[in-house]
Amino acid sequence: MLRIKQQTNPSVTSKESVPLKEVYIEACLHSFAADVKLTQVFRNDESVPIEAVYCFPVEENAAIYAFVARIDDGREIVAEIKEKKLAQQEYTHALAQGHGAYLFEQDEDSNDIFVVSVGALKPNTECRITISYVTELDLLHDNEKPIIRFVIPTTIAPRYSPSNKGISSPGGTQAEYIESAPYTIEFVCKIDKIDQHVSSISSPSHPIVVDFNNDDAFIVTFSQQGIQLDRDIIVDIELSKTRTNTIAAVEKGALMVSFMPNEEDCRGSSNDRRNEFLFIIDCSGSMDEDNKIGLACKAMLLFLKSLPTNCCFNIVRFGSTFSPLFSDQVTREYNATNLHEAETLIKCMTANMGGTELLEPLKWLKKNKPPVGCARQIFLLTDGEVSNVDQPSRALVKGLARVTNGNYTFIPPQTKVDIHVAKQLARALQPSISNVHVKWNTNQTVLHSIPNHAPPVFARDRLLFYALLDESMAFDHATTVELFADISQKPLGVARIDHIPSVVDSQTIRRLAAKSLLHELLHGEKPAARECIIGLSLKYGILCPYTAFIGLERRLDVDSASNADMELREVPIVLSPMNSSLRRLFPVSSSISSNRISSLQTDIDDIVDTMRFNEIALLSRGDELSELSCKADMLESGSHAFYLSAAKLKRRKGFGSILQPAIGYVSSLFTKKTGVQPNNSRSNSHMHSTLSASPSGSMMNSPIMSASMDIFQAIDIQSQQKSEVDWPTDEYELVSRFVELQQYDGLWMLTEYDIKQLTGKSLANFSSSMVDTMEKASRNSVTTTAFVLVFLETRCISKKTLWQALSTKAHKRIAELLGGDETKVEQLLKDVRDQLM
Repeated sequence: MLRIKQQTNPSVTSKESVPLKEVYIEACLHSFAADVKLTQVFRNDESVPIEAVYCFPVEENAAIYAFVARIDDGREIVAEIKEKKLAQQEYTHALAQGHGAYLFEQDEDSNDIFVVSVGALKPNTECRITISYVTELDLLHDNEKPIIRFVIPTTIAPRYSPSNKGISSPGGTQAEYIESAPYTIEFVCKIDKIDQHVSSISSPSHPIVVDFNNDDAFIVTFSQQGIQLDRDIIVDIELSKTRTNTIAAVEKGALMVSFMPNEEDCRGSSNDRRNEFLFIIDCSGSMDEDNKIGLACKAMLLFLKSLPTNCCFNIVRFGSTFSPLFSDQVTREYNATNLHEAETLIKCMTANMGGTELLEPLKWLKKNKPPVGCARQIFLLTDGEVSNVDQPSRALVKGLARVTNGNYTFIPPQTKVDIHVAKQLARALQPSISNVHVKWNTNQTVLHSIPNHAPPVFARDRLLFYALLDESMAFDHATTVELFADISQKPLGVARIDHIPSVVDSQTIRRLAAKSLLHELLHGEKPAARECIIGLSLKYGILCPYTAFIGLERRLDVDSASNADMELREVPIVLSPMNSSLRRLFPVSSSISSNRISSLQTDIDDIVDTMRFNEIALLSRGDELSELSCKADMLESGSHAFYLSAAKLKRRKGFGSILQPAIGYVSSLFTKKTGVQPNNSRSNSHMHSTLSASPSGSMMNSPIMSASMDIFQAIDIQSQQKSEVDWPTDEYELVSRFVELQQYDGLWMLTEYDIKQLTGKSLANFSSSMVDTMEKASRNSVTTTAFVLVFLETRCISKKTLWQALSTKAHKRIAELLGGDETKVEQLLKDVRDQLM
């Protein structure tokens, strides 16, 4: 990022020194796209000229096509798009000559970070910057009715920098992160009523008001004033009906076709390959915010229980380093033993792995390719707070999905992570249509067809194709567009375009097509030459990482000394509530002295050394250790004792938080795999005697070991209390309990107590002649599994997204045990249903 002046006192952020005063967003939504105007109001309330610099996010697929500066004396400066280095030179030269200048550029290391620079804003002067862009709208099918989702990013999450082991400022700036800012945002969104079939409009992010009285559009605004830019703006538009599977649109010089296959289109596709599932989970310190790691663990448990039995899997945790659950091979067979290991890991997982460095686990996966005939599915769950953005970054959410032929989901605030994981997993298990390609039947010359290689498409997914045409040729009214898959001779869809619509001058399709082309050239397997990308960016007027918008304000009676006293003012960035304490965990610039760090490290080393003696003693009793590993989830409830004991031991101010690595070390002791099976008949008293026989003879007197014994006793008491646990009544919690109890093969083994709690009836009430010939153990497991299936269908239908994969897996297993006879399965379910109703 270009910066003329250096910050004189970057640690001071007063209301007067923040030049950004207001942000206005005006958006117009039509069909598949949004046209957005983003206006930023800058005012200099100081006595000297300033250079105002503001770093902010824009959707990575947005096609930015205009940048205008309006000065309070009435002048309007329309910026030109130029090669970035040339634009920066013009900006620098104008300021050096005493003039004003306005620069807008994309961070070359990120797809979603942009920087606006307002050069030499005079004292007591206001300037309004307007940035215009168009972007595709997401089409979601999470519910029965399709939803169009419109997202405006407003804040940049703090990003961990591996180079300095802390939080770095974005976009090459020195901007501060703050929890509240003097600038706010206003929002107006117009949703075209024509052919939209809108049934409802809502926002999971902000309180809104919808005006339905306008003839042409629905008008959406905030219902409150003074809204901070601390979270993305999300607007969901629910449609009353599903659109047809093939839709075409046309402008002069550009065509677009939207393809959305139905179940019948995908039914012919078969997938007999074995699947390999990898769950990559962010365990960096930032995941501790707002219990993100806890939500992620619930999502992983659902993921594990939903997997088909004939697959392989692994869990890879990452932070400053990465750690696979199964380190001897990339994936292992999905069976009861390996599932148990995975569950044990999840129960003790914490966000204690430092920074967010994602590149290494991805390189490890790339190095270890899947076996021949095996399809690899990778699920990445992260908050995206990565700073080495020329490597994986927050933009990876879309970028990784794009380059790996995958899919992405942004999880709105205050929603369940496991629901979104269930949707993605269900999608991954569906048959798909591969190698979809488009045929443009037109007399016009097709200059570019985008994408060149389409990703696999699943039922009800939307795939957009664009064509950029030779604009010097007359429009062909006989144009048709055909979509094919694989080597099929019959088209999947056909669209006819027999007229040019009235919106021909909007250039929306042309701009989106140009942006998609630039994306493909920038991020393809063989990136195009820089000169080629710059040429296309200038031709179509769409910003790219190698170009910038530059606007010059020629001033009279100025010279090289006019801007000599100009001061730099970088606009601070508002933290999301989810990231509000990250500055305390990873400050931008640390004030801890090297002596203090050395002293703290010594403290940790002392405690870890003490813990190593504990490990030797514990490992001499492998049977009790294995039993404890099954109850690792209870360890957390007593972990505070380690903090208290360590505080008594060291009496050092500010010592608590730095002990987390040491506590993580102790926690890991309880997940070590041993070859001895648990023996429930043995008591903890035997363990006490083993532990007391430590080499020093004083282990039992240490505060750490005293805390350990407290935890062991707490675990023993809690395990007795958990033998018969009351079932929840909340629908979500009910499903979560069923997820936890399902076995790897899909069956449930509920107890008589469970059935009584859920229905008030005995298990014998749900007997069926379909299982009379089975052994008692198999009969009970099949009956209780059938009971769970019926219970979910009748009592938890609103959470079907969560349990559908589990249900499919259980249904398949019951059918296998009943000899593959679906008639018997249906009769069994009917018998249980009759008793439950």
